[in-house]
Amino acid sequence: MQQRQSLGDHFPSLVIVSGLLAWGCFQVGPLSVGSELQWLPAVLYCVTALMGLRIVIHCLTFIARFFEWTSAHQATGKDGTASWATEKDLKKEFSKKLMGPFWGRMATGGKSPIFSDYASNALTVAPAGSGKGIYSVITNGLSIKQSKVFSDFKGELVCILKKPLEKRGEKVRVLNPGGLWQSIIGESDCYNPLDIIVDDLERPGGLRDVPDDLREQSAQILPEPAQSDGENTYWREGSRRCMGIAMIIETMIEGRDATLSSVALLIEDREALEHNLRWVVGIDLEGNPLPDGPMPIESCAWAQIHDAADLAEFIQWVRAQARGLLSLMGNGESRTFDSFISGAQQALAPFAFGRLAPAMRCSTFSMNDLKSKDTPTSLFIVADASRMEAYKSYIGLIQWCAMTAIKRHENKSVRVYFIMDEATNYKIHGLENLLTWGRSYGLLLHIIFQDISAFEKTYGKTAVETLLSETEIKQFLPGQRSPKTLEMISQLLGSQSVMSAGLSPSENGLQENTSEAGRPLMTPAEVRQTKHGLLFIRQSQPALIEPISYGEVHPWRKQAGINPFHGKPFLKKVKLRLS
Repeated sequence: MQQRQSLGDHFPSLVIVSGLLAWGCFQVGPLSVGSELQWLPAVLYCVTALMGLRIVIHCLTFIARFFEWTSAHQATGKDGTASWATEKDLKKEFSKKLMGPFWGRMATGGKSPIFSDYASNALTVAPAGSGKGIYSVITNGLSIKQSKVFSDFKGELVCILKKPLEKRGEKVRVLNPGGLWQSIIGESDCYNPLDIIVDDLERPGGLRDVPDDLREQSAQILPEPAQSDGENTYWREGSRRCMGIAMIIETMIEGRDATLSSVALLIEDREALEHNLRWVVGIDLEGNPLPDGPMPIESCAWAQIHDAADLAEFIQWVRAQARGLLSLMGNGESRTFDSFISGAQQALAPFAFGRLAPAMRCSTFSMNDLKSKDTPTSLFIVADASRMEAYKSYIGLIQWCAMTAIKRHENKSVRVYFIMDEATNYKIHGLENLLTWGRSYGLLLHIIFQDISAFEKTYGKTAVETLLSETEIKQFLPGQRSPKTLEMISQLLGSQSVMSAGLSPSENGLQENTSEAGRPLMTPAEVRQTKHGLLFIRQSQPALIEPISYGEVHPWRKQAGINPFHGKPFLKKVKLRLS
């Protein structure tokens, strides 16, 4: 059977014939002479018009088939619509001024710098050696012109940032128990965590907050394990109870001179602890009333400012707590008490004696300074990386104190940024809840760590889910290598629909076959190999970014102090000019 020729086979001959006919129309003479129609030109003109019409029909058919072919080779998106964001896509997310949180610059297009603020939380995942300090921590310290709290594990951040922050009018407070780089930083400030309890005692109506604050602070000092299944909760609660009663005894007696060191020493001395408990209750070793009566709590200076009913209930609560511990100490429950007290002693051990104790004496500043409208304050919590087992408790406790003060400050609109470097090396009690409602108090968290497995180990699986859902901006620096983190990034990037084509034999020769399938925007292997950073800003498509260090930004490169570990200014070729 004769095969039918395709349109493509007819079209060249049609064009040639039509061209010859058109040439012939110009050669046969006019269509009419006078009023008489010339039949030969008329026929030739009609045939030429029909051939032209046929060519037009062929062209329209070609166009229709072209669009049909294009449609067959274009993905519908049924298996995913992920794509890379352009500068135009993200323009609405950029800050209007070149200030605020800084994330690098676009890796494609005009390579615009990315300054984008967040109302609640941000996340940076940066493995060791990826340069999170120079690309994220220090750059944000210089770009954010509001109050900030830094966790500084080697003292290098404060050495680099102290001078430029003070020069632009910020107050800089440094808690440096280990005395690192003292010739550069100067004398350390002090902050006493028990000020929170003393503030309750000295604030009208604050007595009803004392039990809750004691529980909160005790839970920060002795937190639940990340993967706790409820086992041994009873014993930890008992240890926290011992800490709480020791704290309230010390603060009632010593006021602002009470310290965690004195609390730790009181718990270590069982005889002194029992003596104070009996004084609070008002009984001697035989259980008889003391000649001078119980501790005169109602005669304390702070007691006069409180409502009489509140004071009476508070005194009753304190004595009930003391009586309960006394009963455990002497009524056949000494083993239970020993377990309680042992847990409390272990938790308070870092604060009993050593470098941390002097840094937690009478406070040299107030955490409320962070909420000042007029003068931003930057607080650096400096740790000694060679003694992290002790310092991680200190960093977590001071950060918790700062967050507590911010949550309770009356001015909720003033923002305070927490740049939480190495956030998996310490634990903040209630962090998962803070991620969801901290923004209501102007408390903004930038959580920085090396890989997602470390965060899960510290805070638990549910906290990871909360972290990913409650962070508006997610930054992943190049060099990712944790399998779990790589897989997570690939899933966050999403999938795109792609078309694949193949040839197969048919009656008319080779026939093209197309199919649509989904593939990740980047596979875990591609994420591991990329030299670009990845940035997610709210609901926008992900962006490929180029990290920019503070040494590549004018004028930051000249403003920043010298990193004492390097001993010379960090200057690289300028990639970004802000002025």
